[in-house]
Amino acid sequence: MRKAQWLWFAIASLLLSGCSLPRLIDSDVNSFRGSAAAVSGVGYRFERLPSQTQGTRQAQIEEMAVVALARAGLERDKEPVRYAAQLSLQTDTLVRSTSERALRGGYFLPDGTYVRRPLAMPDPPWYRFKVSLLLRDVSNGQLAYETHAVHEGPWSDIGNLLPPILEAALRDYPNPPLGPRKFVIELPGDSRP
Repeated sequence: MRKAQWLWFAIASLLLSGCSLPRLIDSDVNSFRGSAAAVSGVGYRFERLPSQTQGTRQAQIEEMAVVALARAGLERDKEPVRYAAQLSLQTDTLVRSTSERALRGGYFLPDGTYVRRPLAMPDPPWYRFKVSLLLRDVSNGQLAYETHAVHEGPWSDIGNLLPPILEAALRDYPNPPLGPRKFVIELPGDSRP
């Protein structure tokens, strides 16, 4: 009996200590240079589509993007404004297949055969966040930079997830390499939802 109690105590301790571990946020990024040259050290302003003017969500997303854009050398509303920035976020809850998991225990058939009871349990939810950012030259409307970052994982706390996804999206600004790449950014252990 004491061994069982000790085992449960050890498992509980491990699980609770895991709550303070850092999270690794991996993002698949694909960025492109446009026909206008992308440069750092200039100003930008956010430009919204009509569908982005309802509610406060777009303003919150833009506020989180300001930090990542500043790291890339771009300053919000700095005069003269060089770029119009269009930012969008798509969030999806992914439907994952149901897996068969066996319960401990079961029942005996009349012939003495032991049968385990399968229990169809849904897998935990999985979320996808896709960030897209376009920078257009305000003087001529030409596209200067386009970047997309996608993160999939078991967390839905957008306030903690969006900043590292945006950071990954702008990591190689203004000269991204060709092709997709993956960035992993560590969140501190106290960022758990």
